[in-house]
Amino acid sequence: MTLDEFRHEMEGYRQAVDKEAQEFKEPYLAVDRLYALYRRFDADERILADQVLTEWVLSERPSVRFDALALIEDFRIIKAIPALETLAKRLPSSRSPGAPFELEKVNRIIAELALG
Repeated sequence: MTLDEFRHEMEGYRQAVDKEAQEFKEPYLAVDRLYALYRRFDADERILADQVLTEWVLSERPSVRFDALALIEDFRIIKAIPALETLAKRLPSSRSPGAPFELEKVNRIIAELALG
């Protein structure tokens, strides 16, 4: 499977579980399902998933970033550090009320991942 195909599959899955979470009014359902999906990936699929999650970090949609940050933090995806640093530079100019809290979270994740 190519990266583009894998990206399309992951995005489709995320959209489906996000919709389901909204229907059930369970905000963490989507993240839980994404965790389960990631755990099922073999080593080659994880390489592709890590790339997709790194891309999601830079999404304009906070919910997509939230999901990516959760997985990157818990699965310790070190290759996401450059994207996290880019997001950390972008957030201070954001008008979103949650931006300061997201920036704090991003900086914490960067520090944790940098420690190895």
